[in-house]
Amino acid sequence: MSKLQSGWVAADIKGMTRRRMIALLFVLLFGCGEKEITRMGQPEDPQGRYSEQIGAARRVLEQNEDWADRAEWEVLKSGDGWQVIAWRVMYPDRKGPARYVPWGRSVIVLDRRNVAVDYHRKG
Repeated sequence: MSKLQSGWVAADIKGMTRRRMIALLFVLLFGCGEKEITRMGQPEDPQGRYSEQIGAARRVLEQNEDWADRAEWEVLKSGDGWQVIAWRVMYPDRKGPARYVPWGRSVIVLDRRNVAVDYHRKG
């Protein structure tokens, strides 16, 4: 192999490495992490149709956070249980989803008997 050819090969390898590093950077920046969270528009009434689920989730939240008194609730059916999202009200003077920030929430997973089986702090 001549010096000219070996120079081209080295440049080509550097270019390939650079392209791979850039591709890896894009994958890490845009391909990882949580899905975008949609903030709820209308909270559930703690005394309404999901009062049992919210009551169970509130007890878990009170054990783990200091903002349970200003939480608003979202209840989602999940398999044979429930996923209860406690949204921390950050801006009480605002309306709808603007009251919350995406990282100001905790997720409590309840089984079909409303027993907490998992807790995730998201903020």
